[in-house]
Amino acid sequence: MIQIARITAYPLRLMLALFAAYAVYTIPSLLPRWGASAVGIPLLIGWLALAAIALPLAQGRWHGRRTWIALAAIVVALRVAALVLLWNRVPSADPIIYVQIASDIIAGHGLFFVDPRSNVVFLALYPPAYPLLLAGLGSVFGLGQVILSLSNLVFDLLAALLIVWIGDRAGSRAGGLAAAWLWLIWPTFVFATPFAQKEPLVAVLILAMILRLLRLRDHPVPAFHDGLIFGVLAGLLALSQPGLATLPATFGLFLIPVVGFRPLLILALRSVPVLLLVMAPWWIRNGLVLGHFVPLTTTGGLGLWIGNNPNTSGNWMPLPPGLAALPELEQSARAAAVAKAWIAAHPVDMLILNATKLVRSFAIEHFTLIRLTAVTPDFPVGITAVFLPLFQGALIAVLAATAALIGRARRIAHGDWLVLLFAAAMAQILIFDVWFEFAERHRYFTMPFLFLLIGFGLAAARTEPRVVPAR
Repeated sequence: MIQIARITAYPLRLMLALFAAYAVYTIPSLLPRWGASAVGIPLLIGWLALAAIALPLAQGRWHGRRTWIALAAIVVALRVAALVLLWNRVPSADPIIYVQIASDIIAGHGLFFVDPRSNVVFLALYPPAYPLLLAGLGSVFGLGQVILSLSNLVFDLLAALLIVWIGDRAGSRAGGLAAAWLWLIWPTFVFATPFAQKEPLVAVLILAMILRLLRLRDHPVPAFHDGLIFGVLAGLLALSQPGLATLPATFGLFLIPVVGFRPLLILALRSVPVLLLVMAPWWIRNGLVLGHFVPLTTTGGLGLWIGNNPNTSGNWMPLPPGLAALPELEQSARAAAVAKAWIAAHPVDMLILNATKLVRSFAIEHFTLIRLTAVTPDFPVGITAVFLPLFQGALIAVLAATAALIGRARRIAHGDWLVLLFAAAMAQILIFDVWFEFAERHRYFTMPFLFLLIGFGLAAARTEPRVVPAR
């Protein structure tokens, strides 16, 4: 197992170094779009100072009630600042669409979305888990910015707690604390606090699955409740982010060298029936309203076209008018056919395009800037120039730190597990995800792995014997 994890760490380190190098190289190409402001440099320096707190946390030098109160105050203050910045500003795209869908569910109209450009009614375009959760929350508390911010804060804190538990179970609670701290201060996640978004929910589901998988280290024969919990989590993940429906299986395959085949097979046999039960209501509903079996959503064909056409960047883009006006199922099928025809005619271009999407998705951190330019009322001109150094600089720092520390992270008792889990996440992207709509926000689920590897790498320095030179 150690040999496999060590071999796996080499290409991961090389890939991360490539991403970090490209993140630096691409800065000049970002300036014409977002601008440049010296005001952003102090913001980046301030964030790096906060991120540096991960070192004493990882080495167990910061602890006690006052420390936790101070760190919690910083986490809350950052999110309050984001809320103040975005107060009474209405977002576009998914954040406002999720609120609209949830509002319709609360009003008793069901789960649907009407495209304002084409007036096409979509009944299964958006996966149901997050809109239903949002509807439940909104029916009690409303869906104002404060409620959305508090709900996202709760999910972020829950994810941070799971990261700490994962660190503890993998051999370093201190390393998990450092990783959780980085998670809670990551600029993109902080600025997303006032928006309706499914990413925090997705992160919690994935981290909870990892924690359940790590339990196999001490309990190699999964109990029935292990299968029950894992099946529910896997089903909810598929109903939250369909593109990651295969991620639980990918995790299992990559953990075979650690756990063995039999425990994972038992877990699969006990969790799959539960997963099917979780998915069944969605399948039945889709069959009734669409007259077809739709296992996940109708975005598959659209995502394939968005990811494979001459003008794509990997981000969402509108369909051509001839496709956009078609009914939901036909639209998805026709979009997939157009994409497949382009792929068949341009196989080399397709490979280059998707490789470019992969690198740029990991090497550019500007999705928040896109969101800031799409709110109403508009921000003053130049705000993106202020924040670009913060987002891109933080990304470069994390990529470089992970590349430098991934080998050291393996020195912690079960650090190899984290290497294999990160490798599984990258395999999920390379095998399944990058070929469709794939951009920066689609790799957010990998961020906890980067933070854990950094935390474990920093924690490993404390466990290494100190060599005192002879006098």
